[in-house]
Amino acid sequence: MSDGRQTLYIINSDRFGNGDDDLGRQLMGKFVLQLSQQTPRPEAIVFYHAGVKLLASTSGCVDGFRALEQDGTDLIACGTCVDYFTLRGDLAAGRVSDMREIVATMHAAAKVVTI
Repeated sequence: MSDGRQTLYIINSDRFGNGDDDLGRQLMGKFVLQLSQQTPRPEAIVFYHAGVKLLASTSGCVDGFRALEQDGTDLIACGTCVDYFTLRGDLAAGRVSDMREIVATMHAAAKVVTI
C-alpha cells in the first residue's frame, strides 16, 4: 500500500465461523495454512478472546502460526485473555501484549479483517 500500512488480521475465536465446533476448527486450520502460504505475509495478527488458544502448544494451528512468525509476522496476544485461559506458560507462538498496543496496531492499519 502506498502509505506503508498493511492489512491487519484479528482472530477472536479458536474456530472459523459459527455452528459446528469441529467444522469450525477444521476451517480455522485451513485458513491459517492458506494465510501462511500467501504473499505478502500479514505484518501482524492480533489475537484476543478465545483466539489466543490458537497460539497454545496444543493447538492444531500452531505450526502455521510459527511459520508466519518466522517469516516476520508479528503475532500479538491479548495478555488479559492469555491469563483468563491460563495459557501464560503454554504459548508456542506469538507474544503477549496489552490492549493499548492492540488498539494502536488496529488504528495504524490500512484495513482490519476480523476472523
